[in-house]
Parts: sequence; structure tokens; C-alpha cells
Amino acid sequence: MGKRRLPDLLTASRALIALAILGLIPAGPRALSSVAMLLLLGWTTDMLDGRLARRLEKGPTWIGEHEFQFDMLMVLSSAIYLAAVGLVPMPWGGIYLGVAVPLAVLVGATSREFLPFKAFTMLVAFPWVFAPFIVAYFHQREVAYWGLVWAVVALAVDWRRFTGVVGDFLAGARGILRRL
Repeated sequence: MGKRRLPDLLTASRALIALAILGLIPAGPRALSSVAMLLLLGWTTDMLDGRLARRLEKGPTWIGEHEFQFDMLMVLSSAIYLAAVGLVPMPWGGIYLGVAVPLAVLVGATSREFLPFKAFTMLVAFPWVFAPFIVAYFHQREVAYWGLVWAVVALAVDWRRFTGVVGDFLAGARGILRRL
């Protein structure tokens, strides 16, 4: 395997992380710390894959072009885990996911541009990105602190990327508003 494939492998690993999170559902709420660690691993691969692809001057691939979908798959799996094990009330989690996921798919299918889809999906996924760590604060507090430390380190290491993501969100939101 050439090192040029490593960025794609890091991106694709988030699909495996999503499957592992779903596989922890039978373990119930006590697997929350494992879910959180898998998420932190996934977000770390998210920070590394693009940086590595640029360093290797790697051209776009199907996996690289669908990186956002891999990210959202991981977020969706953690949301399903939280609702399935009762850490988020099933009616609320089920209704939210039952409405948000089809709407995001619809926006993606009807949008001619990627940024409006990305902005809308980020908006509906936002609570679920942080939910495992917020829930952990009340059940396994050290897990919440791991997430907080990871976030502070990630922002310190890669502030420019964070501002780029926020910029993409705002540009996509403007695109959605123009369509309304």
C-alpha cells in the first residue's frame, strides 16, 4: 500500500468507526466511554486526512470527495447509539432523526451545489456532534472532560481549519436562504 492511499484510508476509517459504534448498542449505556473514544479517534482522522492529502499533493478520489458524508455517517451512528440505549429519550431522538435525516437527503438531492447541502446537514447534525459529551457529563464525567480537552487541543492545532468550516457553513447557509 502506498502512502498516497493513507488519506483515503483515514477517511474511510470513519465508516468502520460508525459500524463499531452501532455494534456497541447491545452493551448499553456503559459503552458510552468507548463510543466517545471512537468519536475522538474519528475526529482525529478527520483532522489528519486532508492535511496529509495536501502534503502528499494527492489528487481527489471518490472517498476524498465524499469525506463529509463519512463524517456525517459517524455522527449519525452516535446519535442512533444515544437514542437506542436510552441516553437520549427515544421519542425525541427518533423524531429528530426521522425528520432531519430525510430532510438532509432531500436537500442534497435537490441542491445543485454542495455548500447548501453541507450547511443544512451541519445545522441539523450540530447537536449530535456534541451530544455524546454533554450526555457523558451527567453519566461519565471524565468522558466529557476528554472531549473538552480534545476540542481545545484541536482548536489550538488547527484554528484555520475551524474557521474554514465555519466559513463553509455560512456560505452554504446564504445559498439556502437565497433559494427560499
